[in-house]
Amino acid sequence: MKKLTILIVGFFCLSATVAFCQDSEQESASKPFSLFGDVLEESFGIKAFGYLKVGYSKNDTSTRAESTEGSSNHPVAGPSDEQLQLNSLIVALNRPIKTSIIPRATPLPGPKPEEFSWGFWTEALYGRDALPALSFGFDDEWAANKEPKGVAAGSNRQNYLAMPQVFVQLYAPFYKGMALTLGRFGSGVGHEIPSSWRPSPNIFYSKTFVFLSQPDQVTGALLSAKLMENKFGMLAAEFGVVNGRQNWQDNNDDKSFIGALRWRSPNMSTWLDYSFMVGNEQNDLSKISEPQMPTSRVISPRGQLREHHSLSLTIHPTSKLTTTAEVVYGKQHADGRADTIDALTGPNYKGGSYMGGYLEFVYASSKTLRYAIRGEHFRDRKNVALFPISAVSGDFNAVTAGVQWDAHPNVLIRPEIRYDWQAHNDGVNAYGNGRDDKQTTFSVDLTLYF
Repeated sequence: MKKLTILIVGFFCLSATVAFCQDSEQESASKPFSLFGDVLEESFGIKAFGYLKVGYSKNDTSTRAESTEGSSNHPVAGPSDEQLQLNSLIVALNRPIKTSIIPRATPLPGPKPEEFSWGFWTEALYGRDALPALSFGFDDEWAANKEPKGVAAGSNRQNYLAMPQVFVQLYAPFYKGMALTLGRFGSGVGHEIPSSWRPSPNIFYSKTFVFLSQPDQVTGALLSAKLMENKFGMLAAEFGVVNGRQNWQDNNDDKSFIGALRWRSPNMSTWLDYSFMVGNEQNDLSKISEPQMPTSRVISPRGQLREHHSLSLTIHPTSKLTTTAEVVYGKQHADGRADTIDALTGPNYKGGSYMGGYLEFVYASSKTLRYAIRGEHFRDRKNVALFPISAVSGDFNAVTAGVQWDAHPNVLIRPEIRYDWQAHNDGVNAYGNGRDDKQTTFSVDLTLYF
């Protein structure tokens, strides 16, 4: 506890130092620049770029021995490990489309491009963040991602290798503009995004439980269309057909569906998004040789519907203040029959629901310095949403305070302090290897864009 207190004091000292040392005239926004200058972009319209993210974390519940192992911060995610960690090294190639809508993000103001356009995105990710990005039937089978026999995934600080996004995009000037995404890509369901290329919307190093409950990468097709732009704002709609969560190889020959409605105020100061994913995601052992766990925990010869819904609102009440709120609801449906089996509870699985939300405030004191605070409540009393981050049922609560400092246009530093506590957990603790129902975590990460 003494060490953690020192770290907390150091956090506030760092914040004060940053505020004192910042140059208000410095350009803002840590951002990637071309890995090979402008050669690829000028000749082929292709951007090559990436980033390196390393972090340090410490909590007040782990023993000294536990702090050297992997995932000792769980169920806190983002900085999953304590001490120094390589979160991610990403290298990507991107040929952007000329479009009136950014798929999985937002409609764009102004007139639509009148010509057809095509592009692609491919990226490679190495580090601790690659573990949750692995996809069944694709990169999860690579030799680099095999753990030693008897070692649980993520427990030995092993770095993994993944290709989270490999897709092509087509733009057509139909109606107010449409785009088609084909391949493996981030689902776009939920406000936060994985492996962010920019600080926003992920102001903090650690992730919310809301983020952990949402679908990450999917494989399939997504159609995005800009529907409206007038004095009432802009509206876009999206709909896609995919294999399921983290599935390159489908586990039941039954597709899932993703979609969204995205409204923007005329001046883009207010964003309202509803997004969802629904579909049968059980493992059907007549279709595959072994269950795809932990992403899909349920085994059944019949369809067992899983659904997730997100509603998020972002408002800029002033030029310096940003407020974001998100609420989610989800459910794993299950028929309770003897051959409907959950990996944790066994046969006759009846499923369960979850819900949660968070409220976040971000204050930009300058172009290069932002302060943020976030509060969250997440109810998962049937342990549907958070496995394998946690196998404990109940309510999870967290308050996080952090700083985002653009130390250089290509360098981002984010220190934070986070306090977590449980409720309705029936005496089963999730922190400190099952010893505690609360935890304080200090973390800081450095991102270098190149």
